[in-house]
Amino acid sequence: MVAYLKQWNGTPTVFFEGAPVFPGISCGWAPTAEGWDGAPQARILAPAGIHLYAFDCGAGGQPHEWVGPGAGHAGKNGHFDFSQMKARYGHVIDVDPEARFFLRFHLEIYDKWWLEMYPEERDVDSDGNMQQQSFAPTVWREQSKDLLREYVLHLREFGLEDRVFAWQTGAGHTGEWVKGMTSMRWQCGDFSVPMRRRWRAWLRETYGDVEALQQAWNDKTVTFENAEVPTEAENLGAKHQSFRDPRLERKVIDYYTQLADLCGDLIIDFNRTIKDTSRGTTLTGAFYGYLMELAWNAGFFAEGPDSLYSTTQRSGHLGLWKTLQSPYVDFYSSPFSYYFRGIGGYTPAMQPTESLRLHNKIYFFEDDIRTHLTPPENGFGVVETFDEAVATLRRNFCDVITRGHGIWWCPNQHSVDPEIEPRFAPILQRFMELGTWATNLDRQPSAEIAVILDDESFIYESLDNRLDIPLIAQQKLWGIPRIGAPHDIYLLNDLAEGRIRDYKVYIMLNAFHLDAKRRRQLAEQLRRDGKVVLWIYAPGYLKDEPGLEHMTELTGIRFDKGEHAWGPMCHILDFTHPITQGLRQDLFWGTNARLGPVFHVEDADARTLGQVVYSQGRCKPGFVLKEFANWSSIYIAAPNIPAPVLRGIARWAGVHLYNEQGDVLYATPQLLGVHTVAGGERAFDLPRRAEVVYDLFEKKVLAENVQRVSIDLPKASTQLYFAGDRKLLALLPERQ
Repeated sequence: MVAYLKQWNGTPTVFFEGAPVFPGISCGWAPTAEGWDGAPQARILAPAGIHLYAFDCGAGGQPHEWVGPGAGHAGKNGHFDFSQMKARYGHVIDVDPEARFFLRFHLEIYDKWWLEMYPEERDVDSDGNMQQQSFAPTVWREQSKDLLREYVLHLREFGLEDRVFAWQTGAGHTGEWVKGMTSMRWQCGDFSVPMRRRWRAWLRETYGDVEALQQAWNDKTVTFENAEVPTEAENLGAKHQSFRDPRLERKVIDYYTQLADLCGDLIIDFNRTIKDTSRGTTLTGAFYGYLMELAWNAGFFAEGPDSLYSTTQRSGHLGLWKTLQSPYVDFYSSPFSYYFRGIGGYTPAMQPTESLRLHNKIYFFEDDIRTHLTPPENGFGVVETFDEAVATLRRNFCDVITRGHGIWWCPNQHSVDPEIEPRFAPILQRFMELGTWATNLDRQPSAEIAVILDDESFIYESLDNRLDIPLIAQQKLWGIPRIGAPHDIYLLNDLAEGRIRDYKVYIMLNAFHLDAKRRRQLAEQLRRDGKVVLWIYAPGYLKDEPGLEHMTELTGIRFDKGEHAWGPMCHILDFTHPITQGLRQDLFWGTNARLGPVFHVEDADARTLGQVVYSQGRCKPGFVLKEFANWSSIYIAAPNIPAPVLRGIARWAGVHLYNEQGDVLYATPQLLGVHTVAGGERAFDLPRRAEVVYDLFEKKVLAENVQRVSIDLPKASTQLYFAGDRKLLALLPERQ
């Protein structure tokens, strides 16, 4: 079997042997030589149309093949044992003869034998403790590639290679490229000899001559031979409050830039090894690019003492841009967002998904929800009833079907287990039917709102998470999905380089650090055709140095600031403008986390719509609109902007609003998904007249030849509708 990606009806799509496939996957137990614990579920799911199975292998999961030196073992170092492979895979095939495999291949080393054999390869934290293997060592890297090659060759020897359609290579905690001890806690890393060696080589390659390095670091004593990894104090401290000053902290900025480069390069190298050995017949990817999510830390997961520190920079996930350019990376995976999974929540990918699609990559959505079958103490948005489980499963599927994702469900966590809860089987079967049918629809990104995230700017922030929690994690979950219109999410470089189509509204989340080139590019892309741009908190503040003039250069608005860190809060002053008409006087937003500096507007040519309130009780213009001949610039000083404010901006900019009730909404030209808490009567305005509006879960026609449809939504529910041509509806199984 040959698996590959191809643009199909507007989005990257998985193809098997020349035919488009909806990749709905069962992710669970790894088979052993003795049997397969997932067999009872597979006997139920295979008749429902699920024949793709994902499980852990490599150095992760039990059993695994990286077992240590011994007589008769495979590999250059004799570390691998494939004697159980044929029997293990055979147990799955015996249950489902149509089985195909998605291998979640772990390369993080936890085995004592390896760590004792190669102590110099281990990560060393800022307390001097030795952890797992470093990301930098060449021994680990080469042995990992040797394992991948041997695994492919042994699959081929046993006649199993054609059964494998995807490989996901991973290191770090749970294979997600996050070091549990030195990324998610206050301890820092990596102070190992291999990392120091790699760091110095990167500096030499980047700067070329030592004088350039000394000038950048403002340090005449540093050389390529004595440069050290930043200390814990250098890592955790920031010299300009919420930001790093490029003039004073280039060393730390460089370190995290090289860490991102290293992790991106590892993923490309591991996936290239698989592609080359398998002769390009399989998809390759990684748990990677969690840029919308990584403000959390060990405290969030109750896996250690809480801290103020974010995981984003220290994880290595900032190498996403590098991997997007690589032909060896076909897909990205992640659990859906952890922050708000319960009823009423929003469950997006952790990646900027439309940039993935733009670069011809597909996203696999890990639907590891916790249902009524899960112990309540498990957390993660566990729901209490079967009906609530259905609502959350459907909500997640709406994201998948409207964005062209793949998905896997996790029966092994006793959350979506059709053996324990038989009512799950027809739900998953319907998802498979709809996912397959949807490959016939127009699936190109079609929103009129673009949300823009800058990966580079993360490196110029302090390590604490007080800014990114309200600005990224909460903003994506609270305000944006409840506007009443869909949105697409991109990396800033895709916008700057002219890769994305035009939108009516651009929400610029964190465009903090921009050099002269990217400023020129953004001006070319945004200052035309009546576009409306929303800037938040500190747009463009950092260039070669911090400066209010840099913010003015980017936004066209003049600013001032308060130096004392505080939690900025915004409220509305002017209720006469179309953006703010109808909003309530008791609408406030912002954060109690202390940010600094705190900015406000001092521009007589800008219309003040609201104030920012911060230290010393300052009440300054903090929500302003400035209109230019060809575009409009809006600035809001405080993050976590609520949906009514965003909706007012969208309406004023001419964005099509489906409704204004604040439900979570998903939409494409032919699909409309709605997740609601309150329920009740809703009127939805469609962007164009539809020959038929059809309830895809209830399998019934709701209206014909309409552009406005009224629907009574049940409380705590998710609905999905088709609104389009009858000829496409006729392709559904129940319509044939």
